[in-house]
Amino acid sequence: MANFPRGLSRYSILIAFVAIAFGLVFGNYPIYAASGCNPGTRCLPVDTHGDPAPEPAAFVAQCSGKFPDFAVASSYLSGAYKGPWFVLSQNYPAAAPADQYPWLTIDFDKADDYLAALRTYSFDGMIDAGFRPESNKVRPWFHMPMMNDGGGRREPIRGLTEERPISGPELGVKPGTTIHNYAIGFYNAAGATAIAKAWQGSRPDISAVQFPQGTMTFKILFSAAKPTDFTDPSADPMTGAPQFQIMTNAGVTAVRLLQMDVAATDNRAPTGWVFGTFAFDKTATDPVGWMRLRPVGMSWGNDPGYTPADQAAGKALQESRISSQVPLFAKNHLGYAGRPNGPVDNPASGCLSCHGTAEFPIAADLGPLKSNCNTDAKKLYWFRDFRGNVPFGAVDGQTCEPETPKAPLKALDFSLQMKVAVQNVLQYNAVNPCTPAPPSALAAEAPNPYRDAPRVGR
Repeated sequence: MANFPRGLSRYSILIAFVAIAFGLVFGNYPIYAASGCNPGTRCLPVDTHGDPAPEPAAFVAQCSGKFPDFAVASSYLSGAYKGPWFVLSQNYPAAAPADQYPWLTIDFDKADDYLAALRTYSFDGMIDAGFRPESNKVRPWFHMPMMNDGGGRREPIRGLTEERPISGPELGVKPGTTIHNYAIGFYNAAGATAIAKAWQGSRPDISAVQFPQGTMTFKILFSAAKPTDFTDPSADPMTGAPQFQIMTNAGVTAVRLLQMDVAATDNRAPTGWVFGTFAFDKTATDPVGWMRLRPVGMSWGNDPGYTPADQAAGKALQESRISSQVPLFAKNHLGYAGRPNGPVDNPASGCLSCHGTAEFPIAADLGPLKSNCNTDAKKLYWFRDFRGNVPFGAVDGQTCEPETPKAPLKALDFSLQMKVAVQNVLQYNAVNPCTPAPPSALAAEAPNPYRDAPRVGR
C-alpha cells in the first residue's frame, strides 16, 4: 500500500489530480472554492468578465449547468439574504416537444384576441411557479445564456437584467429623478431550439440564427420607482402591482410590475414576427394582480413610410393596432408616429423596429435616438419590413444615414436578448467560467471594426 504524506488522504490526492487535469483540459484555469450559492451548484470566484480569479475575488459565478446562472459582485452573496438564488433554465432542446400555438389561427385585425392568447400561453403554470421555470408543471421555459456581463448583468435572486432607465419628466417622473427598471425574458421550447443551435459551445455560432414557427417569448418588466418618485404620487401607475425582491447595489430591493412584452414568429407577417406589449392597469379589478396587465398594442410590420404627419391627418396604421384597452399613461407613451411601444421603451422607436436591429457586429442604434436623426426620411430607415434572416444594416453615427457596413453583419432574427449575449462574448470578451472555451477559440474571431459600439440598452 502506498504511503501518503501526513495530513493527506487518498481522496484529497484524487481531488488534486482532478483539479490539475481540469486545468490542463480547460486552458490551465485554476480551481478555487467560493461560497454562498445554491446547494448542489458550483460557486466560482471570477473577475468582472467571468474569468476564474483567486480568492478573495470581486465576483462570484454560480454554475448549475453548462452556463452560469449569474456572475455578480461577491458582496451580493455575503449579505443577510442567503437564497434561494436564480437558476438559469438551460436544458435547451434540440427539437421542440408537441405544443399548441393558438395565436397562429387568429387574424391580426383581432389584435386584442391575439395578445390575449399570447398572455394566456405565457402565464399557464408560470404564475403558480412564481415565474421560476423549474417549478412550472405546464410547459418548459428557457432563459438566454451569457447575459451576465457589464452594468446590466443578471442579478442573482430573480435573474433580472437592467433595462432602460427613465428620467423625469418622462412618464410623470419628477424632473431630476431617474428610476431604474429591470426585466427577465423567457423562451418557449420552440424558441429554445434556436438558442441550442447558436450556443452549442461557450462562444456563439451566429452564422444562421433563426427561430422556428411556434416560437414564443415574453418578458416581464419591473420598476424600482416609488410613489414619491412621481410628480403626483397619486398618479403612480403601479399601485397594487405584483412585486419581486431582487438584488441591486443598494441591497435587496422591491420592484413592481410595470410592463410585459410578447413576441411570436408568424409566417403571415411581412417580418415573420408579431410583437406586442402590455402595461399594468391599476384601475383593473382582476383578483390576480398579474392579470391586470392590459394590452397596449401589437405590430406585425413596421408600417414603412408612415410619419407623424400621417398620424395627425388621421390615417390608420396598416401593420399595427393600438388596443382600446390601453391604460392612459401608456397611451401617452406610444412610439414613433403612434406605433405600439411600452412604458419603459424609448418613444422615438417602437417594439418591432427596435428588435429589428438585432444583428452583430452592432452597426446601428436601437432606433433613431440621436439628435442628428432629424428628418422623417432618416427615421424611417428603422421602420422597414424585412425578415429575421436579413441584417438591419449600418448607420453612420455622424449623419444618421445608411452606410455600407464595414464588416459582414449577421442577422439575429429580431432577438435583442441574443444580441446582448452575443455582444457580451464577442465584443466585450465575457467568458463562461462553468465550461471555459479552449484558448484557440478566442483567437478565431474576425476583427470587429465596430468594437467601440456601446452596450445594448434594452
